Amino acid sequence: MNENFLKDLAALYSNPLVKDMFTDYFTRMQQEGAQAAAKFFNMAPAKKDVFGVGPDVFEKMAEFYSGFGFVSQKKHQEVLEENESLKKENTFLKEVVQKMNLKMFEEGSRGIQEAWQEGLATQLEMSKEMAKTFFELFKDIKK
Repeated sequence: MNENFLKDLAALYSNPLVKDMFTDYFTRMQQEGAQAAAKFFNMAPAKKDVFGVGPDVFEKMAEFYSGFGFVSQKKHQEVLEENESLKKENTFLKEVVQKMNLKMFEEGSRGIQEAWQEGLATQLEMSKEMAKTFFELFKDIKK
């Protein structure tokens, strides 16, 4: 864009008909996107060459508009819906991971509990054997 374009655009915008046209264009661009707005103004013969304004001006307006990082309401809505969908998927995946961790913890706990019980049973058996041997040793000494 050059300086003359901006001056010409400002001069055009001072005309009420062109101002309405720009307002319609920006509204359509915001609601439906740049391509829909350009298509609408390319199809409208009454608006095509008003004051020498053709589709190229609208394309430059679209470049100017998109240069600010604006997005259409339709695109914004799509992104919001995708964001909601991702939030739901994220919640689902967190729940699955929590359930898997809980199940692994339960299975690991059972294994540890069984090993502990086996260790205690073995130790108890060894203690009984030691006590039996100890008592037999004292029996032999008393005789």
